[in-house]
Amino acid sequence: MNRLTVRPLAVAPASGGHLLTTLSTIGEDSFYPMVVHNGNRERLPQPAKHLGQHFLTDPGIARRIVGALDPALLEELPVLEIGPGRMILTRILAEKVRRLVLIEKDARLLPALREQLSFLGPELEIRLADALEDPFDLWEAPYLLVSNLPYNISLPLFMKILSAPEPPRQAVLMFQKEVGERIVAGPGGKSYGSLSVATALLSEANPLFNIRPGSFFPPPKVHSMVLSFRPRPSRLDPAVSGAIHLARCAFAYRRKTLRNAFGNSLPPHFHEVVEIFFSGNPDLAALRPEAIPPEGWLGISRTFRAHNPGIFDRIIK
Repeated sequence: MNRLTVRPLAVAPASGGHLLTTLSTIGEDSFYPMVVHNGNRERLPQPAKHLGQHFLTDPGIARRIVGALDPALLEELPVLEIGPGRMILTRILAEKVRRLVLIEKDARLLPALREQLSFLGPELEIRLADALEDPFDLWEAPYLLVSNLPYNISLPLFMKILSAPEPPRQAVLMFQKEVGERIVAGPGGKSYGSLSVATALLSEANPLFNIRPGSFFPPPKVHSMVLSFRPRPSRLDPAVSGAIHLARCAFAYRRKTLRNAFGNSLPPHFHEVVEIFFSGNPDLAALRPEAIPPEGWLGISRTFRAHNPGIFDRIIK
């Protein structure tokens, strides 16, 4: 991972102590090819398919995303943006925050980031890094996070954010609409699964709004959804990791009963505890995984741990 702490240029500081009030003074010379979208001529690198790049182009949507961050927290805490891309969110964030970290994997975008944001001063840090590998270590904890998550890594990156030892105080994230629906789904529906369980146990998730493909360049084939997340106190329960693991195992056999799903997915050292559990909860044995709410998975994990405190130690690191 390469980090660039940007040095200030001879430009008058922004009023009110914030990083930026306007970009009207920024020069437009760049080696990037010209891209025309919605009548706007912009110098940008062509989006990289292998990085899942779909640049947000609608400033109204960008303002709504930044506006979803808690204003009091936005004034106080540093902000981490993953994948600044064409800087449509970055520009708005820079009007409101005092500290900003950008993580960008595409080295082609760095010259524009350096050029257009160089006068923001030492409180801006640009990291050339893969967000899946970056430790998210900021100047201090806590922090806020905002991102148009790359579709091709959205789920592993989301789980990294959600399960971090020090998660962001608030995260406003964009997903494919179908993924967003799975994240907030409740028990009993087709969209409900282990992702829904993990999200509910680790955070308070709120869907905010949907976005049409035409708000991006290039337009994706699907609609998108923006959601807000705040850490849930229950995330500190030692049984949570086991509950998430049990849900993942069981939903791999979602059409089977819970007893059969556990029998097919859990290793042999679980079998004795599973039998003890179902002997005391016979009504649960015939249910399918989709019928168990998040707190139900947490209860099962607690029961397993009560019978064998180290039962998850071999499989959860």
